Amino acid sequence: MQLSTSLNCSSMFLKVALLSISFAGLLTFPIPDAEAQGTPRTDLPGSILEKPYLIGETGRVSVGGYMDMEFEWNEGGKNTFDQYRFIPFITGYVSDRVTVSAEIEFEHGGQVSGGSGEGEIQLEYAVMDFEMTSAFIFRGGVILSPLGSFNLLHDSPLNDLTARPVVSRQLIPSTLSESGMGFFGDAALGEEGALSYQAYFVNGFNEGIINSDGQLRVRSGRGSQKEDNNQDKALTARLGFSPTLATNFGASIHTGKYDNNDEHRLTISALDAKVVFGPLEFQGEFAAIKADMNKDLNPNTAENQIGGYAQANYHVLHDTLMKGSVVTLVLRGDWIDFDSNVDGDAEEGITFGANFRPTEETVFKFDYNLSRTTPALGDKGNAAGRFFFSFATYF
Repeated sequence: MQLSTSLNCSSMFLKVALLSISFAGLLTFPIPDAEAQGTPRTDLPGSILEKPYLIGETGRVSVGGYMDMEFEWNEGGKNTFDQYRFIPFITGYVSDRVTVSAEIEFEHGGQVSGGSGEGEIQLEYAVMDFEMTSAFIFRGGVILSPLGSFNLLHDSPLNDLTARPVVSRQLIPSTLSESGMGFFGDAALGEEGALSYQAYFVNGFNEGIINSDGQLRVRSGRGSQKEDNNQDKALTARLGFSPTLATNFGASIHTGKYDNNDEHRLTISALDAKVVFGPLEFQGEFAAIKADMNKDLNPNTAENQIGGYAQANYHVLHDTLMKGSVVTLVLRGDWIDFDSNVDGDAEEGITFGANFRPTEETVFKFDYNLSRTTPALGDKGNAAGRFFFSFATYF
């Protein structure tokens, strides 16, 4: 089958594409002018204070949000609608230096105490920022961990495909929100460049990273926002560099003890990049996990995992279907190895699709995904296909 053959090439496509993104970025790399002065800008447009908001009459409080809705059809015959997310957010401008921002997540219709719903309601983030200078801003609360760029820019209207990358769901378990405190800031480099950082101490992951089958699955070990399970505080940080408006690079880390006895460390490292050439965009993210294991209790549990994605977006038909609209063609390769020390225990996939944006804030998406898993020490399984039709919009 031709599509299955395409999937066989997805891992190679991903690795080559990630290298190509990095090389393409170097082609746009200017030499910073130490004498030049510029206004600081963020290297990742679309962060908390750059979302579309409705400004109140007093100007002290802004509200907004986004929602998405999906229809999924599987080759096995199952199909369903899913009201996946309804996300209101609010920001209060306490003073020139202090802001409070929050986002509440209703997933799959939400869930109330004692109800029969299958969804959830949770605080996605809630932070207070105190700005001393643009390069030194205190932040505390429930923080979006700066682990890779996707976790920071995960809003459905921002992304061109329906399903999130596998690496951003499994190795960097977005949405990753943690209780903590720290600092962030931006600084201008030359006329166009920007350098940014975020660094926080947080509660970190817990022993749930090892599931009931003895597998390392960090998504199930996202820590409590109320109470740490040990005395060690994890460090999460990202350094971002944008030499031009069309190029972004980032390196990030999350490291800390995860067990109740403060003996074993989990470290997640990530690299991200995005390069724009006119209507063509390349973006990708790579992550690696190193987990110290108690081999007496978990002799067969993986200690090393790696994975990534590479994506190309091509924007066409600007203002053609209606004024202000654009169509985007998308191709993405996903690859993840849940145990890099043994054969198998892997997942790979390829997704292609198209979306239509009548405005920048609203998008209709059509995607087809082929993916397959390989058990540890086993043979690759058959590719399974899924079709998505979805929409997402800010409000």
